[in-house]
Formats: sequence, structure tokens, C-alpha cells
Amino acid sequence: MTLPTIQHIEHILFPKPSVFHFKNGITAYGYSGIENDILRIDFIFNAGRWTEQIPLQAEFTARLIKSGTAHLNAFEIEEKIDTFGSTVKCDAGNNTVTLSVYCMHKYLDETLEIVIDCLNNCNFQQHEIDIFKSRKIANLSVSQEKNDYIADVLFRKTLFGEMHPYGYETTSEIINKITQQSLLDYFNTNLIPANCTLFIAGKYEQKEIDIIEKHIGNWNKKSSEKNQINIPELPVLKDKKIVVKKEKSVQASIIIGNISIPRSHEDFPGLVLLNTIFGGYFGSRLMSNIREEKGLTYGIYSSLSLLKKHAIFSIQTDTNLENKELCLQEIYLEIERLKNELIPNAEITIARNYLLGKYLHRTDGAFNQMELFKTYYIEDVNISKFEDAVETIRQQDALSLQRLAQKYFLPDMMLEVVVG
Repeated sequence: MTLPTIQHIEHILFPKPSVFHFKNGITAYGYSGIENDILRIDFIFNAGRWTEQIPLQAEFTARLIKSGTAHLNAFEIEEKIDTFGSTVKCDAGNNTVTLSVYCMHKYLDETLEIVIDCLNNCNFQQHEIDIFKSRKIANLSVSQEKNDYIADVLFRKTLFGEMHPYGYETTSEIINKITQQSLLDYFNTNLIPANCTLFIAGKYEQKEIDIIEKHIGNWNKKSSEKNQINIPELPVLKDKKIVVKKEKSVQASIIIGNISIPRSHEDFPGLVLLNTIFGGYFGSRLMSNIREEKGLTYGIYSSLSLLKKHAIFSIQTDTNLENKELCLQEIYLEIERLKNELIPNAEITIARNYLLGKYLHRTDGAFNQMELFKTYYIEDVNISKFEDAVETIRQQDALSLQRLAQKYFLPDMMLEVVVG
């Protein structure tokens, strides 16, 4: 059998979206190019945790957007959507609220009619709020028994502060403070056309754009309140090592990390490649040493999480209690190796090819293209940075990666959380 020739990725060109401007001021970005008569439409609201007046306002508002209107109750809304074979879901993140619509062409008109009804007239019926609260508290009680959940909460709370949108902890007390009026306030201030951008992917022609314009272009909900964005200062880390002991635990959850650089930073593409080599894929150094060679864990990885206002570099794993100290020792050892030793070219090439393959996949097809473009848009980074990142990654060598490790992989500046 002849093995296929490996094709090196030289350039990745990202297509520009089609741009539509609706009469109510909403801008839509579209990617078309599939065969089936289906569409995905994402309403992206510049909202999320940053615009909350009280914790969890954004999540409850998003998850209860189909809880009932003046015309339909929650059951009727779901039944109609299911009849059309459509999907409508809404979630809140740190920086946005996203309402996603998936539907076939023949039911686009009817589906959008229901969506706009929800966006105009959602009344957050009290019994639906009570049901969601009960489920949220039940799920929370289960999560609070898990070491990895506790570690993540402590890590973010310590890194950002208890009152920061990225740092506050979900508790049953906070959940119970949510009221119908607080959801209506958030809904009427944040989920409005002036705060919305549209992203369209799938197959569409002028007919479909006209239907979208008919419903979304005529959506004229306004707010008398101004969308407030509060930016708390980050705390100074006094205690960089937090240990929580749990009775009957046989494993320890470990998170190590710090605030990192955003996508717009010139060092970011190189740092992505360095992180890939360190712990960003199955062939990484952390996996090879701590999982494969020493058998201390089933899995360990490092990541760069982008949150628009900040970014986080973190290392996460679970290990047996008796192996905890050795596991921590090996993590820091791998950091020092990157700072003190040049990475072999063969190792760089493997990680680079893996990473560029992932980047290429992100440009394949209308849905992936929309998702990538949307990510850059939300982070307020020009999409041209994507092609620049590919070129920067291709040019990284052992010396430039070592310099990045010496600049950003600083254990003395990292927070270490161990629960177990």
C-alpha cells in the first residue's frame, strides 16, 4: 500500500462574507455554499455577563426566552417549532447573548415569526421561571460535589474577583434572587435591534434574504435604558496556591494558570503554537510525559481561553491523591524545559501541521466560516488577523518559541488550585 503524500499548508485564504443592511439598522453577515435547503441564523447581542445588574440575569433571560408571550405559552412555542422541524435555542456567555435558529427554507417564514414574537413579547411566565430555578439548583448541588467544578470556581473567583462577571460563583441564594421583573428589565434593555448583529449560514438566495428582511428588518423594539458595561479591576493575587481537602476523595483536580494575552496581541499566534506543543493536543509534552510515560492521569491539557476582555492560560488535570505532588512537579518541569531548552524542529513541525490543519478545517464550508468570522467579530478583531496568524505560525522557530516561553510561562505569576 502506498501512503498518501503529505501536503504542507502554505496559505489559508479566508473568504469575505456577504453583508446586508436592514432598514432597522441591523447588519447581517452571510456565508452561503451548501446544497441542502437549510439555514442557520444567529442573533448576537452585545450583552452577556458584562451587562448584568444582578448575577445570572443574562443566563436566565436567554434560557427562558421561549417561556411564553402574549400570544403563545411555552408549550405552544415548542410545539410549533417542532412541527416545522426547526430548532431555536438561546444561551448567554460572558460577552454575548446568542439566539440561534436552524430551519428549512420552506418553514423560514413561520419560524422567524415565532422568534420575533419571543424577542418582542416574551413575558417570562412565573411558573417557567420556578421550574428553571429548581432545575438549576438541582444541577448545582450535583456539580458542587465534583472536584473539578470546585477547582474551576475557585480558580476564576481568585483570578478575577468575586464580583467580576468572569469570577462570581453561582449559588442557590443568587438563583433564588432572580425575579420576573429582573428578567424583563434585562430583556428590554439588552435584547433589542440596536444591540444586535446577525450571522447567516447555509444556502440562501434573494428569496430567503427577503423573508429575513421582512421579519428582522421590521423588528423595531427600542429601550429607554442604556446598556451598561462595568469593567471591575482585577485583584492582586496574594496567595497563589490554594489547596482544598475533601473527605473521601481519591483524586485531586488541578488547575494552574494566569491572565494571558488577547487574540489581537502580536505574540498570540506564536503562543498558540507553543501551547499546542506544551499541552494543546494529544501529542503534547504534558500528555507524553504525565499520561503516557508516568501514567499519572488519564488526560492533561493546557489551553488559551479567550474572553474578549481578558484571556486565560490554564493547565488542567485530575490525578490520584498519592500522585498529586509528582504530577505538579512534572508540570513545572515541562515549563522549565520549554524555557531552557530549544524545541526540536521535528516536534515543532508536527505541532504546526496539526494546528494549521485545524485552522484549515475552520474555513471549510459555510457553517464553519460563519462560526470563525463570528468569533473574531465578537472579540473585535479584524478577520484579516486569521490569515496573519497562519503566516506567523508558519514562521515560528525554536528560538522564537523559547523566547515566548520565557516571556509568558512564568510559574511565579501563576495561580495553582488543587482540590481533593
